[in-house]
Amino acid sequence: MGIVHHAQYAYFFEQARIDWLQNQGVSYAVLEQTGILLPLTEIAIAYKRPLRFDEHFSVHTSLETFEPHFILFSYYIENEQEKKITTASTRLVFVDAKTMRAMKCPSFLVEKFTF
Repeated sequence: MGIVHHAQYAYFFEQARIDWLQNQGVSYAVLEQTGILLPLTEIAIAYKRPLRFDEHFSVHTSLETFEPHFILFSYYIENEQEKKITTASTRLVFVDAKTMRAMKCPSFLVEKFTF
């Protein structure tokens, strides 16, 4: 078929989210070392056009919603011609690693997510 398999998009969004967090000064490794997990609980992907194997693309990430217990990201992928390929959103919940229960976002992270 010559097009990227639909399952790969979740990986693209994960990498873009990790980059976005790192640009805000947040590291998944540091979160886990401090006992905070940030699992993905929801993902929605809308495929607009096929992405071809040899096609160059960029992923754009933005923080849509920041609530005490979760964050919601939105994404879109566009090709070199700036045509939108895919849009998506993900919801991640702050979880205490010891209890595996939802928790409020720690204060040291609040400043990173509020602009």
